[in-house]
Amino acid sequence: MTYYRIIGGIRYDRSLLAAADACTNQGRNEFRISLAEIQYLYRLAADGRTMTDVERRTLHYIGQHYRLTDKARRWLLEQLPIPGADDDLQRTLQRVLRQEYGLANLRYDISSATVQQYLHGGGSRDWEGIVQGAVEAFLRGSQGRLSLVARVAQRDPLYNEGGNMEALLKTYLDRSVLFLIPPDATADTPLPYDLPYLLDATNFWTFVLQCPDFEPVEFLAFVHREQPFQYSKGQFSTKAGLDAVITAAIRQGGQFGQMKWHIPVEEIQRQLALLPGQNFGNALFAVVDSGIFNQESSTSFADFLRQEIWPDPEVALREIMRAYADTGTLHLIPLDYRAQTNSGTAAFPVPEQHAFWMDGEWVFGLEMPRSTAVRLILTTRREASDGDLAWNDGFVHDPLPIGEQLQKVVIGEFQLDGLQITVSEAAFEAQRQQFGPDWRQLPALLRQALNTLLHDYLSPNGVFNGTANANREAVDPTHFEETGAYRAAIRHLIKGYLRAGGTLEFLPGIPEENPLPGGEKAEQNWLFRAVLPSLADHYFWIVIPRWPEEEQRPYNYIG
Repeated sequence: MTYYRIIGGIRYDRSLLAAADACTNQGRNEFRISLAEIQYLYRLAADGRTMTDVERRTLHYIGQHYRLTDKARRWLLEQLPIPGADDDLQRTLQRVLRQEYGLANLRYDISSATVQQYLHGGGSRDWEGIVQGAVEAFLRGSQGRLSLVARVAQRDPLYNEGGNMEALLKTYLDRSVLFLIPPDATADTPLPYDLPYLLDATNFWTFVLQCPDFEPVEFLAFVHREQPFQYSKGQFSTKAGLDAVITAAIRQGGQFGQMKWHIPVEEIQRQLALLPGQNFGNALFAVVDSGIFNQESSTSFADFLRQEIWPDPEVALREIMRAYADTGTLHLIPLDYRAQTNSGTAAFPVPEQHAFWMDGEWVFGLEMPRSTAVRLILTTRREASDGDLAWNDGFVHDPLPIGEQLQKVVIGEFQLDGLQITVSEAAFEAQRQQFGPDWRQLPALLRQALNTLLHDYLSPNGVFNGTANANREAVDPTHFEETGAYRAAIRHLIKGYLRAGGTLEFLPGIPEENPLPGGEKAEQNWLFRAVLPSLADHYFWIVIPRWPEEEQRPYNYIG
């Protein structure tokens, strides 16, 4: 038997490796080398004399490829720093960043001691490959809406104009500072950045990039120790304070310029202390970035809006949702929300049917004055990562009697004083009972009927085009530079017709004396009948599908 064991073409001390195997019971992979055992192996290598290069290399190999306790690994690193590592590691870092990627101004705060901690922690990728992996993660391995790529795409119009996206991303990298998180970092470690929610130093090298353009968001790169795999994402830092995080998440992240909020910092801190979970900034960002727009719930915000608007095909529903939400106020639901709701002191009263598992979710409420009866419950998991979604559920909250709610729609929202409405709550409820469940509310249905009369420019025989034809000389479309301005002028005329003796009737069924020419059925549609005597001497039917298919819109036409 020879003195050496050859691994990868390199000679190692056979007896030292055998002793390390015995310490860890390597064959069954049960134990780690303790501090006392690594000290024993070190004495065995030194053996009262100068340590040979083979013995030193073998100890390095044991530190990199065997399972050691954290104390044992730190002790070995102190005794055996990698020969020439400080100079070599820094030169490699400089060469990769400056020469290979052209990042002449990217600053970094990466100590050789931290790099050595990772190297002694095992893994087959060398330092050069790790640095390359970190840069590649920021340039191409982005995950989630908080990654550097996603933030640049949202912020910089040049990103979406078909230019050199990598070059653009490098301009942001070149204004940044790069850090390497120590593998043994804990919540008590004083660092100039926040630790990620989960730090997996066993499998990944973890880098932090701070870019002044996106504060207080920090970007993380995770580079696998063994495989050529890396990815990056973002997180909100709390170093600037929770007030700054809230503002940045709503204004910069969600891009809501007018939204107000009631999110007490003390309530955030209370929930974090009692129910620890994900970074609060990331949770709030998930709510305003995806939670408001999520349409998976059967009572989602999108569903409620479809009950109230005539969905213009030229305007994306998401943009309509954004416009509504931007008028609202966002509340963080407190842990004692039930007591506050029952006592009448809640800033955002929560219906009893909305029972939350507050230990598992961050819960928010959004109230919107543009849609006075609809409020949203917004939730996201406390343990969620950057890529996870948030959800919303809508509910109706209007304490006024139904008659006052209808008048609020007609007079308060549409200013249609003079319009006579015949809308029976009893007939409405009877239809819901007769034709199956429907989450619509009568005020919302009335709002949609009025919006259809005012906005439906697609129906050739509808009120909009009838008004346009009757007033072509007074309101000439060629005199308007923008289509929106022309349509607003027509809507102004329609409102005048509605005020001048107009009537709007909710139909409890198909009128026998005058069935709809289109053959629409009450079991499939909500039906209204409008009369505008100063415009025409006939009816206008308004047809609102009960369960609309995708892209299906309400419409109206001459009776």
